[in-house]
Amino acid sequence: MRRFDPPLFLSGVRALCLGMAVAAFLALCLFPSDGFAAESLSQLEQRLAREKEKAEERRQSLKRLTEQERKLNSDLAAAEKRILELEKGIARHQTKILELGSADDEARREYESLLAEQAKTEKAQTESLRLLWEIEGRRVLSGSRDMADWAKVDREYAWSRELYAALEGYRKELDFQESRLAQVLGRRDKLSRDIQNSLNAVNGEKTRLLKARLDYDKQLADVRRHRAGTDSELQAVLKLISSLDIEIARRSGSDIATLKGNLPKPVTGGLKVRYDPDAAPASRGLGFSTAEKAEVRAVAGGTVVHNDVLRGFGTVLIVQHGDDYYSLYAFLGSSPLKVGQDVQSRQKIGTAGYYPTIKGPGLYFELRFKQKAINPEQWLAL
Repeated sequence: MRRFDPPLFLSGVRALCLGMAVAAFLALCLFPSDGFAAESLSQLEQRLAREKEKAEERRQSLKRLTEQERKLNSDLAAAEKRILELEKGIARHQTKILELGSADDEARREYESLLAEQAKTEKAQTESLRLLWEIEGRRVLSGSRDMADWAKVDREYAWSRELYAALEGYRKELDFQESRLAQVLGRRDKLSRDIQNSLNAVNGEKTRLLKARLDYDKQLADVRRHRAGTDSELQAVLKLISSLDIEIARRSGSDIATLKGNLPKPVTGGLKVRYDPDAAPASRGLGFSTAEKAEVRAVAGGTVVHNDVLRGFGTVLIVQHGDDYYSLYAFLGSSPLKVGQDVQSRQKIGTAGYYPTIKGPGLYFELRFKQKAINPEQWLAL
């Protein structure tokens, strides 16, 4: 097969190539790839896929943690509402206690009044007893001398009976008042016990709820700490994904010089013609047999600088990759790309057509550096 030289119009795109080379240089400076140097492009793409899966796992974990935090917040709100209700109940009980205190004050005053009445009764009783003792004493001392004065004796006897009756009335009244006081005090004691039991129960419930709140707070803190850690991991993964994207884009772009040995095959098929510039006829590229209308893809990113029919090669598409590297795809069945259009690595650029050398569908492929053919087998990941 005769030597193929790219047309002279390729020199017209040198300015564009220079700009692309500068952009590639800046990308290399801004995004150094030393950390990825030991990995091929396919390995980087596999690693990128793994990191994306990891990022999705972190997102799902964050979603679950957020839902868990939302539920804990709801539980906390319910506990706080219950505590407020209990506090209102305690306030009601305290009001009852105040009312009971007022009743107790009233009972105390009644009790003090009864004691005062009792003191008066006892004083009257003491005075009556003293008078009775005087009467009895005079009677014993006088013997029967005063018996003639029946009117006096009768008065003293009637007076004594009235005093005894009064004392008996005071005693009964005091017993009645003490009975009433005992009832009031008993009622107060029962209410006090009931209120105290109620307060103990409420305080116990409040203590349990407060403990639950502390437990919720701890769980919430754990969830938030876990979420913060997961979010930090996600950010680190996303940062790595960004770096991988940049590195893959860089390697898939115009910096083809860094991709030696890692370029993808331009087409799926069997290798039928090998690189052999010394053969007769010379072969300065590779020939692949393919399925009919097999997809042809760019081996690296770049710019289309030629897409037309060339005698002896059928439809030929040439991509300029920067730094004077070109890839050539011949015997295409079709190619919709236009000159000046940018392509990405692995982008479909056309379909395989009839390849005369193998007498069937196929593709002839060349790599050139400074318009000189170089061995594609050293560059492709065959």
